[in-house]
Amino acid sequence: MYNTFMQGKDLYAEIASVSFHRAYEDCLEFYLDEHGNKTDKTNPEGKEYRGRAKSILLGALYGRGVDSIAEQLGCTTEEAQQIKDSVFRGFPAIKEFEQSSLDMAAELGYVTTVCGRKRRLTALQLPEYEFHWMIGHTNPYDDPLDFDTISNDEVPDEICDSYWNRLENASYKNREKIFNEAEREGIEIISNKTKIGDAKRQCVNARIQGSAADLTKLAMIDLYADKRLTELGFKLLIPVHDEVIAECPEVHAKECATLLAQIMSKAAEKILEMPIKCDVTISKEWYGKELEFEDETEEDDE
Repeated sequence: MYNTFMQGKDLYAEIASVSFHRAYEDCLEFYLDEHGNKTDKTNPEGKEYRGRAKSILLGALYGRGVDSIAEQLGCTTEEAQQIKDSVFRGFPAIKEFEQSSLDMAAELGYVTTVCGRKRRLTALQLPEYEFHWMIGHTNPYDDPLDFDTISNDEVPDEICDSYWNRLENASYKNREKIFNEAEREGIEIISNKTKIGDAKRQCVNARIQGSAADLTKLAMIDLYADKRLTELGFKLLIPVHDEVIAECPEVHAKECATLLAQIMSKAAEKILEMPIKCDVTISKEWYGKELEFEDETEEDDE
């Protein structure tokens, strides 16, 4: 993936090429001309391969399950799993990053961004099930006449293990029956599966989106401190995830856009060893029609 970025190639097309054993050019969304430049002619087959690789990669990095990926791809769960496996085989570091993020949260209770900011995910340190005596119930294994022994309020391990094994092998419907059975014995079973599942889905997402936010903040500091932008009347308005919205006088829009792209692209140089691309859109209102400026290649005679 690093080499793909350094070569200026399309990441999703490269992943599709390696995963599906196709030529890189055959996995691009658009056909290339004889000079290797992108044309406006769509490559349907390449677009499909690229789209599949993109769905699998983003699905894995943002914690989406195979069922969700299959729905987006319009295929069966088995087919989606096969595509995912092929992507992971071609780029094993993706799976390694996913696993290392889970391990970090399980060990430390948090994951970190590229700048070291922490996202607390303590749910990954919880057991799948917790067992407690319900209010009004005491441990039936305590001897009420044994005044020399301190009462143990914890549910004995053998009972916990018995219920745990039954729950692990039970369907959702049968798990409810087991919970009810435990309640009749005075035992409350707390399931942390949902909390753990949510935390797992956030592990990788928090690191990637959080790192994008780090880079955006660094870029905003540099944009605010740039003297030339200040002279041009440039003002930051708001960040939107890994984007920034800014305004300036229309007469300076082209120069501001050029400086904006340069500054945002360079903001991460001290942190990342790879080029970052920044695309700028100029319009009079957000999502409005994009303004175009002609290149000033000829001197004005007036």
